[in-house]
Amino acid sequence: MAKQFYLPLTEEAKVTWLNNLASKLPNHSATLGISTETVTSVQKDAAMFSYMINLVNSFKAGLSERVSYKDIIKNAPEGTAVGPVPVFNHIAPPTVVPAGIFIRVRRLVKNIKSNPNYNESIGNDLGIIGAETDDAILEMKPVLKVKLSAGKPEIIWKKGNADSIDLYVDRGDGKSYVYLANDSAPNYTDTAILSNGANVSEWKYKGIYRIKDEQVGQFSDEISVVVKKEV
Repeated sequence: MAKQFYLPLTEEAKVTWLNNLASKLPNHSATLGISTETVTSVQKDAAMFSYMINLVNSFKAGLSERVSYKDIIKNAPEGTAVGPVPVFNHIAPPTVVPAGIFIRVRRLVKNIKSNPNYNESIGNDLGIIGAETDDAILEMKPVLKVKLSAGKPEIIWKKGNADSIDLYVDRGDGKSYVYLANDSAPNYTDTAILSNGANVSEWKYKGIYRIKDEQVGQFSDEISVVVKKEV
């Protein structure tokens, strides 16, 4: 049986894993020749990643309450009790870190494991025992096709071992690729309309698989379709 990848798949599990690495790394930095700057960088990465995951989860948890409040002030009969405006508890963000937290982490783990002083006890303490990569996940790549269905682009894709797919679109409006949707049940129909008075435009699409809350594998090849203004 293939050795399991040491890095957890879900974002919540990654928070726990990265916080453990950040807290335990100082204990082994001298043995492994890891600089103070690298230890500090990992700690900042852990703080920022934990903050962002908690922030996203707070927004998700509060969405229903805020939608209900919006509906009350929008359409409820006059005299309906409104209550206090929902707010988020403000927590100052940690130091902003460069993009690529887990690119840096994987590189650090590779360097740690190649150090002559590294041993299994250190690996267990840092939570890095396991395969360097999950090759099957890294190789996952959606194959997209597109056709017009009632004048709307229908993105055709197969789910395979993924839970869903993140789709991106370039509508030729100078914005390049922007997030379109997450789809968990093939296929996906893009219901947007042409804007800025255009009568015809070429729209391009690409996608990447998700397993649980994590984008995995590689982006699909680009596909395109010519969309015409409805008469």
